[in-house]
Amino acid sequence: MKSDEQATGDTSGNVERRPPEERRARLLLAIGAAVLFAGIALAVTDDETGRWLIVGGVGVLFLGLHRFGRLGPEDARA
Repeated sequence: MKSDEQATGDTSGNVERRPPEERRARLLLAIGAAVLFAGIALAVTDDETGRWLIVGGVGVLFLGLHRFGRLGPEDARA
C-alpha cells in the first residue's frame, strides 16, 4: 500500500536535511555578516571598536566562504 505522499507525488512535507559541515559554513557566513554590519554601524560614529569589528567580520566572512567552497559541488538530484 502506498502512502498519500507516494500516491500523489507531493514531497512538500519533506524537509531536506543539510550536512553539518554546510550548516556550520552557513552559520559562519551569517555571523560574519552580522559582525560586519555592526562594525559598519559603529564606524559611522567614528568608533575605534567599529573598525575592529569590520576587520573581524570580514575575516569571519572569508573563513565561512572558504569552508563553504571546500564542500564541493552539490549532488545532482533530479
